[in-house]
Amino acid sequence: MATKVYLISLLLALSFSVNLHASSKKDDIRVVIDVSGSMKKTDPSNLRASALKLLNGVIPDGAKAGVWTFGKYTNQIVKWGTVNDAWRKSADQGAEEIHSNALLTNIESALDRSTASWENVNPETRRSLILLTDGQVDISKNSEKNESSRQTIFDKSIQKLRQAGVQVHAIGLSRDVDEVLLKRLALETNGSFEIAETAQDLQKIFFKMFERAVQPDVVELKDNQFKIDSQIEEMTLLIFHKPDGRRPHLFSPEGEEISARRPGKANWRSEEGYDLITVKEPKKGLWTIEAEVDPDNRVMVVTDLKLEVSELPVYITPSEAINLSAALFNKEKQIRKNSFLRFVDFNIVYTGVDGEEIVKSLKHSEDRAEKGLYKYHFNEGLEEGKHSILVSADSKTFNRSKRIDLTVQWPAKVSIEPSGDPGSYLLSISAREEYLDVGSMKPTIKLESPDKSSQDLELTNSKGIWQVEVNTNQDGIYRAWIKLKAKNQAGESVSHDLGAFSLIGVYRQAEVDETRPVEEDSNPTGSEVSDETDEPDETENREIIDNEPDWMVVSIVIGVANLALVLIGVGVVLLIRRKPVPPEFSLD
Repeated sequence: MATKVYLISLLLALSFSVNLHASSKKDDIRVVIDVSGSMKKTDPSNLRASALKLLNGVIPDGAKAGVWTFGKYTNQIVKWGTVNDAWRKSADQGAEEIHSNALLTNIESALDRSTASWENVNPETRRSLILLTDGQVDISKNSEKNESSRQTIFDKSIQKLRQAGVQVHAIGLSRDVDEVLLKRLALETNGSFEIAETAQDLQKIFFKMFERAVQPDVVELKDNQFKIDSQIEEMTLLIFHKPDGRRPHLFSPEGEEISARRPGKANWRSEEGYDLITVKEPKKGLWTIEAEVDPDNRVMVVTDLKLEVSELPVYITPSEAINLSAALFNKEKQIRKNSFLRFVDFNIVYTGVDGEEIVKSLKHSEDRAEKGLYKYHFNEGLEEGKHSILVSADSKTFNRSKRIDLTVQWPAKVSIEPSGDPGSYLLSISAREEYLDVGSMKPTIKLESPDKSSQDLELTNSKGIWQVEVNTNQDGIYRAWIKLKAKNQAGESVSHDLGAFSLIGVYRQAEVDETRPVEEDSNPTGSEVSDETDEPDETENREIIDNEPDWMVVSIVIGVANLALVLIGVGVVLLIRRKPVPPEFSLD
């Protein structure tokens, strides 16, 4: 039953959200950080501490939050409570307690201890768990105990998290992390998962997780400039920079300079890798940042004028369409008046896998019941990879934006590698374990040749990897059309049409078959052949001579054609000279 509820909520998220409303839910954020000994290698500079301080600076006042660390045991280093000045001070102190000395990695215990007070769904609270680890379930030297604990997370912990309405945002700080485990935690709770390639990436990813969890109101930052309007009560700037880079400077609409050394009334925090600046009652107008341009920089605001956007899951398949809807709210009441909305442009800036930005307009709904609702529909499925959508409502007096990050991927991996001679390939298909039961997957492939003929390929299965050798014999593009059937992790039968994968074909000359019988000798007796047979027949000579062109006739035809062209040219020139020419026009 829980699985069906999850699937229904996923489908609703993919459709237009007609009943958008300003979220009045309070945030409850639990942060769980790995402090096992392996962190000495994966996070030697202990950037987990500065990442926690970043989170401490952006969590909104009035939210609930707490921080736990785990190794063999789970400890609470920042007491769960209401976020205010006292809580922030406690969180800064807690960040200094983060270390890399613990034994083992008990993820099961960390999940249970940090969420103990979360039971059934609370409609007034948005619950988020941010989990950071660099390893795998490790509670004992006995591998069977480790596997048993891992399976308990799949069977019990995830069910409990879903029943409590928790979204898990997991971060892996190593390529050796149990990616299947963390991704299943994210997928089955409608959360998200990221791998930090280096410790330096950790701060940005930590903030992305916060942004997905809390969905703060932001204003668009373009070319290091942003616009503040009279509805904004407070602004918080997050500016990333290189560890040894120049510190940023901020300039007000009147040209007043604000910096870490001269913050004025601003609350300015400088850490390795970023600066966090909070200004209460900022002046109205155009502000400027003097710093390196970074797409991850943000200007978050506290305001009654909010942009609300329909929620989308972080993970979708290429075959799924994306429907967006957006609306403006003032003091939690949707704005529907044309006298206001006609001065507002609703747009999206879409960034695909190739990094190219495309700007599109959202259209006002034609349904009278949806007055004030703006929509955009992605007709075609997106290619596999990471995508970003910035939704904005912009007028001459204000700007509001929301950012959506998507990961598009099939529940199976397809690999096509050259094999041996040109035009030969090894095609492999394997299930993504976080989506599908590996043993249940059965793929089929139809290979289409450049001449449009097709054939079904026979695959072999070895330890869950399906493979087939593809040998081409025509120049041009071959297409491998792949479909698969399987059971998902909930035990339900699913099917996917992965579409066509292209291969470059190479023409191969047919090899001589040595088993083919040799043509019979026309002279089996071995008698001598008359020399007369070597001379051409007179009638053949006559036909060859008759077929030769008459060069005199050809010369006459070419001469007449050239004379005709010359006469036509002379006539055209005489006509042009007779025609009256305007004084300002010259033949020259």
